[in-house]
Amino acid sequence: MNNKLQAFAAIGALFALALACNMSTANLSSLKTSKDKEGKQESTAFKAGDTIYGNAVVANSMSKVTVKYKLVADDVPGMKKGDTVKGSEVSIDLPSSGTANYSLPIPSGAPSGKFTLVADMHDEAGERKDGKTVNITIEGSSATTPAAKPPAGDDVDDANSTTDANDDDKSDN
Repeated sequence: MNNKLQAFAAIGALFALALACNMSTANLSSLKTSKDKEGKQESTAFKAGDTIYGNAVVANSMSKVTVKYKLVADDVPGMKKGDTVKGSEVSIDLPSSGTANYSLPIPSGAPSGKFTLVADMHDEAGERKDGKTVNITIEGSSATTPAAKPPAGDDVDDANSTTDANDDDKSDN
């Protein structure tokens, strides 16, 4: 009888300990990227002009957390590995568990390459508690794409035309 009571007490203590550990550790349970705000078109491949949507799910949090997003270069011409893409850093406060939604429009002149979307979860004191990453490929616009030929009869000087809409201040002269 005494052994049965001890066994039940030990099982009860282990169960309580497992439950406490499971319930008290706030974490990022997932990070997904998509081409739509609702997250229905999951993707890791994007093109210039698309918007990257990120959804980081915070689980087991009883208090305020901040999810900090940023996009960093992995293999991108003209950027060093680990460089943060300008304008990609966003902080989202959540009162407790929930989803931190992120969006980043990719400009038409964006370079092609491999990037990483980083989501870090911080507690109220600002201490990083968890993080997730997603590898992303962006197919940017190419400055070497041939210019479209104007319709017959147009007076356009082909030597001064450009293919990049963001290149208005550059001249080939």
